[in-house]
Amino acid sequence: MHHIVNLDAHVVPHPDLFSSFPHTLTQYTVTPPNLIAERIADATIVLVTAVPIGAAVLGPEICPKLQLIAAWGTGTDLIDKEACARNGITVCKVPAQSTETVTEHALALYFAVKRKIVSMQGVVKGGGWQRERVVVATQWEGLPPRTCREEICGVIGYGALGASVERMAKALGMTVLVAERKDARTVREGRTAFEKVLEECTALIVTCPLDASTRDMISYAELKTMKPTAIIINVARGGVVNEIALADALRQREIAGAGIDVFESEPAGPGSSPLLAHDVPNLTLSPHVAWYSSATIKGTQEVMKANVEGFVSGRSQNVVVEGRPR
Repeated sequence: MHHIVNLDAHVVPHPDLFSSFPHTLTQYTVTPPNLIAERIADATIVLVTAVPIGAAVLGPEICPKLQLIAAWGTGTDLIDKEACARNGITVCKVPAQSTETVTEHALALYFAVKRKIVSMQGVVKGGGWQRERVVVATQWEGLPPRTCREEICGVIGYGALGASVERMAKALGMTVLVAERKDARTVREGRTAFEKVLEECTALIVTCPLDASTRDMISYAELKTMKPTAIIINVARGGVVNEIALADALRQREIAGAGIDVFESEPAGPGSSPLLAHDVPNLTLSPHVAWYSSATIKGTQEVMKANVEGFVSGRSQNVVVEGRPR
C-alpha cells in the first residue's frame, strides 16, 4: 500500500488522480520548511512543486519508506538529486508542461516592458497625462519603442520552451538569434555565438534551466555587452540572471528594461531581492506565474498520473534520478 503526500496542493489542485493501485493520499495546501520532515516521514511517494527537498530530510532516519519524489513541473532544482541518488529515491518530472503558456507570458512581459504598460497606467491614474498633455517625450526620453519587425530577439536556452519562443517571435516578425552554449568551443548550425547574441539582440529572452553551468550566466559583464536600448526577459529560473547586476544595469541605463517572472529567493517580497528596491526603473515583475493556464493544469495532471502509475507498475517515465528497484 502506497502513501502519497502532496506537499503544496494549492499550486496544481487536483482530485485523487491515481486509481490504478491501492494507496492513501494526504494533501497539504502549503508546507513550510520546518514541517517537511514530519509530513514525509511515512510517505512512499511525495508530490512537490515549490517546496525545497534537501539532503537533511532525505535520509532513512527521516523518510525510510520514501521511494519516489514526483515534481509537478519541469524544474527539479529544489530537490537535492544527489541525496536522492544516494538514498535510492527516484525523481521524475513533468517535461514541457507549459511551453505555450510560458511563451505567451514571456511575450506579455516583453510587450509590457517595451510599451511601459505599468508606468503608463501610473501616468494616467496619477494625473500625469492631464498635466503634461503629451507624455511620450518625458516617458520614453526621445527613444520611441521599436516595432517587432525591428527587433532582434536573442533566445538563451533552446529546449522545448526556447524553440516555442523562437516560433512565436518569428511569427511576430522578429529576427531571432538562438544562442550557443556560453562555454562552447564551436558554434552549431542554426546557433549564434553567445557573446554575439548579447551584442546584437534588442530583446533577450532567457529560457534555460538553472544548474551549476547556468547560475549567474547573465551578470555584470554580460549586461555591459548588451545594447543600452535592449530589454531582457527571464521566464527560466531565478539565479540565471544575477539580480544585483541586473538592478545596477537598470539604474545605470546600461539596458533599457526587464521583465522578470522568476526570482532567486521565492516567494519574493520586500527585502528579499535587489530587484524590488524602489529605485530600479522600467522593471515589470510577476510572481512565477508564467506557467499558469487551464491547459497547463490539465496536461500536468495527466502526466503526473502517468508518472506515478508508471513508477508503481515498474515502468518509470520522465525520470531525472533513477532510484533503486523496489
